[in-house]
Amino acid sequence: MQIVTINQVVQWAPFEADNSVFERILYLDHKTDRMHVIDLNKDDFSFERSIEDVTTALAKGKARIVKYITEVEKKSYDLLPDERKKEIEESWNYMKEYLENEPYIFMSEYRGPMVTECIAKSSYSMPKVHRLLKRYWKSGKLTIGLLNRYDNCGGLGSNKLATENTKKRGRKRKITKTEPEKVGVNTDATIHKYMMIAYRQFHLREKLSLNKAFKKMLRTYFISHYEEENGKTKPILLPREERPLFKTFYYHVNKFKNANFIGNSLALIGERRHNLDKRAKIGNQTKQALIPGSIFHIDSTIADTYLASSYRSYLPIGRPVIYSVIDLFSHYIAGIYIGFERSYIGAAMAIYNTGSSKVDLCERSGMTIKPDEWTLACLPRQFTADRGELLNTKITGLRNILGVDIEYMAPYRADWKALVESFFNVYNVEAISRLPGEVSIEMRRRGDPDPRTKAVLTLKEFSQIMYDLAIWHNNFHYMEGYSLDDDMIADGVKPIPRELLEWGMKRKGHCFRSFDEETLKINLLPTETGRITNLGIKFKGLHLSCEQAIREGWFVDGNPRMGKKLNIAYDPRVRDKVVLKGDNGDGYLELRMINSDPSALDKSWDEYEHILEVLGLEREQYRPIEEQAEAEKDYRRDNIVEMAKALKIESGLSNAKLIDGIAERTALEKEKMRLTEDFHFLEVKMLWLLIEEQRLLNIVTTL
Repeated sequence: MQIVTINQVVQWAPFEADNSVFERILYLDHKTDRMHVIDLNKDDFSFERSIEDVTTALAKGKARIVKYITEVEKKSYDLLPDERKKEIEESWNYMKEYLENEPYIFMSEYRGPMVTECIAKSSYSMPKVHRLLKRYWKSGKLTIGLLNRYDNCGGLGSNKLATENTKKRGRKRKITKTEPEKVGVNTDATIHKYMMIAYRQFHLREKLSLNKAFKKMLRTYFISHYEEENGKTKPILLPREERPLFKTFYYHVNKFKNANFIGNSLALIGERRHNLDKRAKIGNQTKQALIPGSIFHIDSTIADTYLASSYRSYLPIGRPVIYSVIDLFSHYIAGIYIGFERSYIGAAMAIYNTGSSKVDLCERSGMTIKPDEWTLACLPRQFTADRGELLNTKITGLRNILGVDIEYMAPYRADWKALVESFFNVYNVEAISRLPGEVSIEMRRRGDPDPRTKAVLTLKEFSQIMYDLAIWHNNFHYMEGYSLDDDMIADGVKPIPRELLEWGMKRKGHCFRSFDEETLKINLLPTETGRITNLGIKFKGLHLSCEQAIREGWFVDGNPRMGKKLNIAYDPRVRDKVVLKGDNGDGYLELRMINSDPSALDKSWDEYEHILEVLGLEREQYRPIEEQAEAEKDYRRDNIVEMAKALKIESGLSNAKLIDGIAERTALEKEKMRLTEDFHFLEVKMLWLLIEEQRLLNIVTTL
């Protein structure tokens, strides 16, 4: 038999029903086999049950002991305000002797006189004493159960809108001292609806201030009538006592904003800015990368500084683009590109610099470093990028040949690759700040110097500064915000990118992939298809060839390769770098243009395609003129033919007569043509022509 104790909660079957009964045991008397319990879901006093009935029900499964925690049990006495503690102590002092008088306090015949005595001593009302008794018992006889439940008062968060019979709320207006009838209006459902429309429509959508939105609400919804004056219509507002005040409007708007602060933020600044600036910054993105090389973040930004020309150092040029590639596990800067390519080529250059030697990278900018200062020259298993340059169907080599996956982030969610985004601020603070030519974040005021006139650093000099920053970060920067795991702490690893990288490669392995530089170059170039024709390999309107194609007769009619599509990689910056990629990425052949215009060799593919587009547009513009001239030409031809047919019909000659004498007539026609085509002088020629034409005519008539 199961033993029951005081303060246990018994749940009666059915257990899964919403109206299941919960009873707390308040008192046990084994001599009389009686217990006092109280229903936790009802506002009733305690009642008696048989101990044997309850234990039997527990044994048969008709009831069970459960853990039941009331709202008041979740509160901490130490965290209560002092005035709440005083209320509890006061109630306990008044009711202590009655609450401890068990079991008589549970019996109605004894409880009545006790309640009456308590009321006389404390000046409490009877409902309050009854309410305190029930709260104390339901809470498991805890003193904090005597706490007044002010949190249940007032209907927190609900709109207490007025009705027709509601007395005027709020402080009296000053004008009522002289005009008592002008008490104002309550905020009923209709006025509240107008306020919400004004807030959403006029304030959030039209970007009016709250004061302007309130005034527009008045002239839109609180109009008495319209009057015409000087030929113009003007609205007449309701009397001031019949419309709400601005402070009332502000109260309800502010209440709505506090209850819907997320929706208000989305409506006010938009989802994109809310996700970037107002989102909850929880979690640790670094934990997505389990080992070094699993994820590299890549992104670009325009540097906040102007540079100077490398040809004329005193002449300013634009602001460079910085592409950063960072290992998510160790925060190691794996690659960087600084230049003026903002298209896919800029991203491809950053990826190429990531997988190639950093000694050569720095040497191209006139900077000498040791190999161990910037060691990493590998590609990861996956790049994480935004939906920009790398979202390109032409770059198949990176994924299909090099085996590097690309994960694209959602639009306007730079926070999903917060690591690389945060490094842009590091670049500004640690390197770009206070450089000559720096673009200040603050708006330039009138009279301030133009930062372009202060530019003195060339691209190479600026690159040296940025490369030096990357080396310092990788080898010496102590990242206080990096979260070390237990294994790192046990091994004494410092949150320095190089130490984290080396520790991770040693203890957890890595996903780095190495390629020779030529393979990287070929497979990072955009790829499109060309086709074999008898004029060469046709690609983007040009015809290309190579020694192997000529040797194997690719362009000879009847060759089975004729018409085959080929994968061709090209550098959009120059037209003399075109490569034929082998099947499945196996090998490559450099192609050259056939009979190309030497003046076009110095143009980029973009320029060439632009020229083709312009020529195509001019062709379309000229087509109506050509079609009109062709129609006129064909019309004249048809007229000539029809007139000749008509003369033939008029002659009435048979077919045999027409065929007979063709040779003689041809000879005569030839002789006539000679008369008009020779080089005699004009006067002699004209006389001669008349004589000969008459002679030939006589001959023709006799035939």
